[in-house]
Amino acid sequence: MASSQILQVVQGGKAADLLRQLLPDEEVLAFEEDFSHGPLADADTIDPQLRMAWWNRIWWAHSWWPDIDQQFQLAWWQCRKRLFRALSEQQPLCVWLGNTVHDQLMLAMLAANAHPDQPLAVLDVAGQVASSHHGVYAVAMCSAAELQPLITRPRTLLASERVQLIAMWRHWQQHANGWRGQIDGQLHVYPADHFDARLLALSRQQGEQPAARLVGMLMGQSTVELVSDSYLFWRLATLAEAGLLLLKPQPDGPPLVSPL
Repeated sequence: MASSQILQVVQGGKAADLLRQLLPDEEVLAFEEDFSHGPLADADTIDPQLRMAWWNRIWWAHSWWPDIDQQFQLAWWQCRKRLFRALSEQQPLCVWLGNTVHDQLMLAMLAANAHPDQPLAVLDVAGQVASSHHGVYAVAMCSAAELQPLITRPRTLLASERVQLIAMWRHWQQHANGWRGQIDGQLHVYPADHFDARLLALSRQQGEQPAARLVGMLMGQSTVELVSDSYLFWRLATLAEAGLLLLKPQPDGPPLVSPL
């Protein structure tokens, strides 16, 4: 296949913008999802109502950003439409990924939904770039200079690897709930409140803090998995609803967090 026929797939807009700089003649698809949390039973269907209900629960907790759910849904549906077309047309895919839970499950989902004859290649940045978060690699963490040497190194997945990925996706479709983390490279499932105790402890230790600063402090801890700020903002809102901390609205962004 000619290079221009390959669809480059990577998680998120930041990573996609990096690849567009490096591959100006290629089509790059930003995969607008995060499979590290929430149900996956219908995550690869045309109308994933269970999956979208989970996302709405997260976005509706962002009261200072009232249209974030609409912005996300627009990008999310555009991604899905393009991806489903690529799958139906058996277009060759090159998946850029690190070693995050999401990236592993994103690749597993693509393998499970691609035709056996559809070319599927991977370009894994884990261990090949300097940028990482306590051993966790993601394309969005990298600089363009780090990614440049990798462009010519995609690897076609073996049939045996695709079989393993398909089994992995089917397993997590049935067992996914809450949060997913890794221990020694193996995926494990945890309750949705996996980070709540650490958020509460940090809040009590630091006293009243802007939510963004508190969330950033937790994300930077060496013992914490790679987690998005949006997930943690949702958990703060859930803790506030339970009466375990207080959120003080601010006119220009996320609230202040006060311990109780």
